[in-house]
Amino acid sequence: MISSLLYSSVASTHVDSGDVFAIIEESARNNPQRQVTGFLIYDGREFLQYIEGSAMALESLLNVLSGDYRHHSVRILHRAQREDRLFPKWKMRRAGLGAEDELAAIYHADLPNEMRAEIERFGAQRKAA
Repeated sequence: MISSLLYSSVASTHVDSGDVFAIIEESARNNPQRQVTGFLIYDGREFLQYIEGSAMALESLLNVLSGDYRHHSVRILHRAQREDRLFPKWKMRRAGLGAEDELAAIYHADLPNEMRAEIERFGAQRKAA
């Protein structure tokens, strides 16, 4: 079984596009050895991240993420168990709210309804802001 986790967090005030690029680069470099895949959406203020892998790998990664100075107020939105990965080739994909191809791939994935609702809510809140 594959565990999956969706969480949101608030970017620290000093985070800029270079920091976000570094997050993606670090994730793409480290996630293959952790056997973790997923995506990160950043809207300039908040992060929404989906990760999938073994339960032990996700708990270990969540501990690392919780201590990262680049964000705070980590909130778990959804946890699930799956037979297989939704995003097996995405070591860590960045999807901004304007990145239509990546967002389309996310929206068309076989997401649990509750997780899809959280992702759509995140996007709707950002568009309204």
